[in-house]
Amino acid sequence: MFRWIKWIMASIAALLLLLGGGGLQAEEAAPFFHREPELQAAFVRKGDLWIKTGRNEKKVTETGGVLNPKWSADAQWIAYTKGEEQRELWLLHVPTGKNTRVTESSDINFQWAPDRAELAYQTEQQLLRVPVGSSEPETPVKVADAIGNFSWLPDGRGFVASSAAKLQNGWAPMSIVKLSLAGESETLYVLPKPSNEFLAVATSGFKWSASGRWMAFLAKPTASLSADSNVLCLLSADGKVFQKVDQMVNNEQWIQWSPEGDKLAYIGGPGREATSNKHLKVVAVPDGKAVPYTPSGYVDQGLTWQGTERIIVSRAKEMKAPTDGEAEPETRQKPFPSLVGVKLEGGKDYPVTLPSTEYGDYQPQSLPSKQLVWVMSDRSYTSHVMTSGPDGKHAFVWIENIDLGANYYEQWHWNLVLAVVGSR
Repeated sequence: MFRWIKWIMASIAALLLLLGGGGLQAEEAAPFFHREPELQAAFVRKGDLWIKTGRNEKKVTETGGVLNPKWSADAQWIAYTKGEEQRELWLLHVPTGKNTRVTESSDINFQWAPDRAELAYQTEQQLLRVPVGSSEPETPVKVADAIGNFSWLPDGRGFVASSAAKLQNGWAPMSIVKLSLAGESETLYVLPKPSNEFLAVATSGFKWSASGRWMAFLAKPTASLSADSNVLCLLSADGKVFQKVDQMVNNEQWIQWSPEGDKLAYIGGPGREATSNKHLKVVAVPDGKAVPYTPSGYVDQGLTWQGTERIIVSRAKEMKAPTDGEAEPETRQKPFPSLVGVKLEGGKDYPVTLPSTEYGDYQPQSLPSKQLVWVMSDRSYTSHVMTSGPDGKHAFVWIENIDLGANYYEQWHWNLVLAVVGSR
């Protein structure tokens, strides 16, 4: 009984914080006080991994240094990294609470199979996969060497990958290859030869359209240049059609396919500062032109689809370049974003949360259960996970006090400390 009362009081206290930051009215949130969200989250608080299911929280590590939790397709496993200078890849079996170290490496890129509990990971330029048994991971199996980046195929039967960069009298053109689970390779496409117009020495991971006919990825120049501008590319699944779409920063979170069909949404615009020149655009692949949806004077800093004709964005007022005698952007107060809904037909938008001078609303995620989840943060001390109905009504604090995500020129990477999955 005491625990129930404590939870209600904590929710009311968090709601008052929300109201102070321009949130929804208390009477709108009240019906949700007696509902258990059909959600599960893996999150980081004070450096340790926690799991939240409905109202119940459980701490599952005690060592600190945890980042980047990712759920398996069956929600029975969580992969995460741990450590300070040396990042280690670990697996948590959720039903038993058992943690197992997979590998120790300074550079780990890892992804779960889309259809089963099998983890693939890249350490330096080697790609490996780890079949996961009922409660124990099996021995890692090497798939390929000389890999730049990778993603699973939509059916989980192999991978698409970019070749590692080669410097031989200049940069050699990169290849996009298809790999079987056993490592058999088929070249899908060779990227254009490096030039003043196109330079690719790396790629992002590959994001597949819902139909499985297209993949989107970033072609990246050298590290110093990739912070400011990369080429958003499209490649057909058979490798026969390649398109350069737009310029954008090195942020894979800002590339999202529609849940049905072949419509791609992204936040375009060069320049590492997320406070200027960042605009939501949508393109119908392969024949459509990119249509912008961000009004003048604003920037978009995150997005999620709600069905096929509506997008929720994290939108803030744009910061203009400083005038003579004005402080530089690093020292001026950066506007906090709020959530805005965008109807693609007609381009009309509407408020989902209210703007605030004390909190911002980040990383919206629309779940199949029609719930909307996002992070409300003051960017310094307090960050909560919010949930609401699809239109933002009945919003309340679901998880209190998660760690700050990584911030790169106001590009916030909350996926390093939070992973949410839908109905259990």
